[in-house]
Amino acid sequence: MSTERMDLARFGELADAFGGDLRRWPEGERDAARAFADANPIEAERALFDARQTDAALFASVNPAVSMALRDRVLASATMRARAAWPSLRKLLWIGGVGWAAAACAGVMVGTTVSSHLATQTQADAAVEQAMLGGFDETEVLG
Repeated sequence: MSTERMDLARFGELADAFGGDLRRWPEGERDAARAFADANPIEAERALFDARQTDAALFASVNPAVSMALRDRVLASATMRARAAWPSLRKLLWIGGVGWAAAACAGVMVGTTVSSHLATQTQADAAVEQAMLGGFDETEVLG
């Protein structure tokens, strides 16, 4: 159910969107629309009349039928354009793959450099700590 009060503008919007039959309107709007129509019968009937006229025109119009020849031409054109675009798309994908590979290599290099630096720093810290404690045995600390 709609928690908002229905006004003429909203009623007209719904009539334009969903037609002149309240049964086709969203369920949450129907009760408020019926209450508005009961309170304002002339304005509601005018909006519904216009919507019914539009509905009648739409229902009376002929549905366009697409010929199989047109369908086949459109599909052939799409296929031809896709095949024409494939080389440049493949080049773009290759360049993107090279970029990802370069980023991965850079990550490995940075990781290796940082981890070896951290290992050296840890060994140096351990050697200094051992020396400060008094018994310096560098073979024990440095391996």
